[in-house]
Amino acid sequence: MEEYIGTTLTKLKTKQFSELTIVIGNESCDLDSAVSALVFANFLYWQHNQMKCKVCTREYRDGSMDYKDELFLPVINVDRNDFPLKTEVAFLFREKGINASDLVFRDDYDLPELLKSTKSKVVLVDHHVLANRDKFLAEYVTEIIDHRPIDKTGWVYKPDTRTTIETVGSCCTLVAQRLKDLGALIAKDVDYFNAYPVCSEMLHATIILDTVNFSKEVNKGTPHDEEILLFLESLLKPADCKAEREKELNTLVTARTDVSQLSAAQLLRKDVKIVGNVLVPSFPILVKEFLSRPEALKAVSEALTQTNCDVALLLGMDLSEGLKRDTAVFSTSKPQKAVLLSKFLEDFKSPSLGLSSEQLDNAMHCSYYWQLNLSASRKQYIPALNQFHGIL
Repeated sequence: MEEYIGTTLTKLKTKQFSELTIVIGNESCDLDSAVSALVFANFLYWQHNQMKCKVCTREYRDGSMDYKDELFLPVINVDRNDFPLKTEVAFLFREKGINASDLVFRDDYDLPELLKSTKSKVVLVDHHVLANRDKFLAEYVTEIIDHRPIDKTGWVYKPDTRTTIETVGSCCTLVAQRLKDLGALIAKDVDYFNAYPVCSEMLHATIILDTVNFSKEVNKGTPHDEEILLFLESLLKPADCKAEREKELNTLVTARTDVSQLSAAQLLRKDVKIVGNVLVPSFPILVKEFLSRPEALKAVSEALTQTNCDVALLLGMDLSEGLKRDTAVFSTSKPQKAVLLSKFLEDFKSPSLGLSSEQLDNAMHCSYYWQLNLSASRKQYIPALNQFHGIL
């Protein structure tokens, strides 16, 4: 992995490549997105080298002729300065010997110019609905791997775009399945996983975190997630699979929830998406705890201004003593819209979010709820927000 990352960075800086494939995750840049992007780009590099014709490139190998190869570039979809906010991503990469200084972040390059500069393709992982600032990617997209329910509104991709879209607990499950399938096509079904065991480890860890180790309470894990996890364990051969799963979950949850040093403003940027003009940050702590922080609502107001949003939907989760979820809707500029959104979410039935209202003394202009449907994450809120925008 170290050689791949180093070679990729050198080729990018020196422009020693003939074609470019960018693999990029979603704007929240959680562990699933970051690992999916890095592993799939690494696989494409490995696959290319397995299939590259040695006869065709023989005349370049003695150095007498200049040779530019294809470049497979994972882009970590967050600004470099904000990467430390992704505590579980930074932790896992650090644990696996991946140096953040060698990765390419969202703001390191002018991506539109980079894509226009050469023959380019884009693979989307862990999302298929592009954020407004990423709309320019659409014309380059050749493949999509995502675990969200398919959303065809605004679908602008080419008819021959290859899609792997299946509702499972983790996008890493679908990435691992795709690696297996592509490897089998060249009669090397497990060779990649054996060549890059660190990638198998990261896929395994991410599936564990995303499914909360197949917690029945969370109800995110699917048979496909379990099948891929067992496949990875057959290669990694942990001494005690159950103990290893529990250890990975506890370690990553601790890393994700270690936000004691983050300000309210930083917490709002840690894991955030924008749906229409609704800001949707997701916290690894309860919203009630976030709102108790100094100047929390001031930070939300400033974030709304900076992102040109008019309403914030805050989502919280706590795993310290069993799973708890809560949520809040906030706006000062469009209070009536916030009231309408609150009512819409209360009545939403696909699925019911199980919202139970509670009055908070420290939260002006804020509708606060305990969320009784513990399996509903941001993925379930996004279709509701899209429907809400459709009826405004």
